[in-house]
Amino acid sequence: MKAIVALLAILGAAQAEVTCDDCLTFGTAMQGYLMSDDSVAEQTELLVAYLCPTADNPEECDTGIRFYWPKFAIAMYPVFLEANSVCGQVGACKKSAYKMVMAPTCEECTGGVEAVSGIIGMESTIAEIMTFLKGDGYCAGAGDDQCEMVVDALMPYAMPALASVLVERAADLCCELSPSGVCC
Repeated sequence: MKAIVALLAILGAAQAEVTCDDCLTFGTAMQGYLMSDDSVAEQTELLVAYLCPTADNPEECDTGIRFYWPKFAIAMYPVFLEANSVCGQVGACKKSAYKMVMAPTCEECTGGVEAVSGIIGMESTIAEIMTFLKGDGYCAGAGDDQCEMVVDALMPYAMPALASVLVERAADLCCELSPSGVCC
């Protein structure tokens, strides 16, 4: 989860004209961290804690998230948080002869985190992720009759939950993870 916030902090810092190289380097490193065992385990625990207490069958929810989330995370992060694509979308890799490079402020960092968390929680983004996971992204090759049903049941709740955690932790994570220690 820290990796998501750190990536978003750098990407959100595009408002302060972070260089393309900085964005790509940081984005690539954060994508790798997002897929690390520690990060995926933290995401799994957060989703279990946020979603399962209110589920119809909390034990089934817990078991399902623990089984599927690591697989879903590893499948979707390389596609949906690919550094070249994301850095281009936020404008960090636009060519400009007069670009001023400066460190982002705390407000810019947390604002960037909040903006991207809004995108993560958007129905259209969630729908794209679900289509990807149900197709060749994961389920089509998994040989699992339950996979598509789990995508349908989990992702509309998982992505907004993760987005909300980003907003809650934005200032702390900008402090901990930004190269310049903003928000400290």
